[in-house]
Amino acid sequence: MKRNRLFPAICLVAALLLSACSQDEPGENSTALPEGEYPLQIGSVSLTAEVSEQPWTRVSENPTDGMSSEFQPGDAIGVSLNGETATYTYNGNTWTSEAPLYWKDKNYATVSAWYPVDETIDFTHQDQGLAYLLKADGVEAGFDKPANLTFFHQLAKVRVKLTGDKANEVQTVTVRSYPKSINDQGSLGETTGGSPQYVPMRKATYGDMECWEANLRPGYLEAGNTFEVAKAEGDPVRVTLENNVTISAGQIHTITINVEQAPTEIDLGTYEGTTLTVSGKTTIKGDGTTSKDLQITVEADAEVTLENVVLQPSALGNAITCNGDATITLVGNNNLTAKSNGYIETYGSGIYVERGTLTINGNGNLNISREYASDYWSVGAGIGAGSGANIVIESGNISIGDVPDDGSSSGAGIGSTPEENCGNITIKGGTISIGKPSWYSACIGSAANRSCGDITISGESTVITFTKGGYAPWGIGNGDSGTCGTVTVGDGATVNGVKYTETHTGTL
Repeated sequence: MKRNRLFPAICLVAALLLSACSQDEPGENSTALPEGEYPLQIGSVSLTAEVSEQPWTRVSENPTDGMSSEFQPGDAIGVSLNGETATYTYNGNTWTSEAPLYWKDKNYATVSAWYPVDETIDFTHQDQGLAYLLKADGVEAGFDKPANLTFFHQLAKVRVKLTGDKANEVQTVTVRSYPKSINDQGSLGETTGGSPQYVPMRKATYGDMECWEANLRPGYLEAGNTFEVAKAEGDPVRVTLENNVTISAGQIHTITINVEQAPTEIDLGTYEGTTLTVSGKTTIKGDGTTSKDLQITVEADAEVTLENVVLQPSALGNAITCNGDATITLVGNNNLTAKSNGYIETYGSGIYVERGTLTINGNGNLNISREYASDYWSVGAGIGAGSGANIVIESGNISIGDVPDDGSSSGAGIGSTPEENCGNITIKGGTISIGKPSWYSACIGSAANRSCGDITISGESTVITFTKGGYAPWGIGNGDSGTCGTVTVGDGATVNGVKYTETHTGTL
């Protein structure tokens, strides 16, 4: 059988006719037929199946689209008639047999056929050719009525599509399968060959689409124990699906696997430097207080996970500085402390966004403290941004503590620092608590004499509490003598106990 795709709407009709010897019709008064004179005629052979093309989140043959199969010259099928069986071989036009089946009487009977003729289905070499099991069952025929065989697939097709920045480095994809199964004249029998193992899938290209394919026993794919991908060197990587996937005979099931660079993991408990620069996908975890001056820089386009991090640098400045667009995901309990010395105008923010947009998400906690190192009691922002830089909070439990009583030049809880204006602030979710701010700065917005862009607060899951500074004009908006863009609160967000089901525009 041609090793191209076989499942969806696979109508291949090979007009196959077994030539019968010309002979006289049998006598009308007898049901018996002359021995060896009326061979079984196979009128046509077709192959069909249902289609189930389902993408799963975050897997044949027609060389053009992989959506059909066809018999090739030399393919053989088993045929059963009245308890007798024979093998018929396709020559590209008709099906012939060295020992054909014959009708012995005029009575109609059912004909069954199957492919392959072999009694064992081997699933372990599908990188060299797909495994098949086809069956045509219960076809009525007679000495004067050819058998028109319609085959149905008894296996399920699984197709894997690879995405992600490392997809082109994958050399092999394997799928967990029983090694072999019994072929009981087209019915799938018991498994043989031992326990399930990872078997290679076939790489296929249809137009501009590349994929990996295998035909498997119907059943289900285990979420955590079905696929592995591997590069030319190194151990294969196990893939985890979101859920178990049921696979059915005669249907195609598509699995999309995202192949990306594995995240770097850094344990601050064993890190000895005073500065740490991270890029790409990085997980930072552990207690960084063993390195007393440790401060972290996040490069542009980084995706950073903070997992139970403690960071309390004794050096002045930001605990974490983002140099461009970045995402920080919160896991567990994270505690950041930033230190400032207002006398020399060095202000430290818990997280500072130098440029681009910082997005914070995750289900963990983030606690930010701001301390001072002199009698000049002003500090940076809790989460601050530089000129034109933006802050987006999608989820997480964020707490920004009090600042000193007379920290008149301190930064906002979330927003601009004492030294710079910031861009837009967008809060879409999360629980945010901002303690007593400086006298003059907003809790969310601008510091005194500074500005920020638009402030947008939305989402049913958003809960914000804050305490306005004694001399600050607003808790959300601009600080004293400062400015901000448009403040919009709505879409079910809750601010200081008020749920805004209708849109509010203006400072709070």
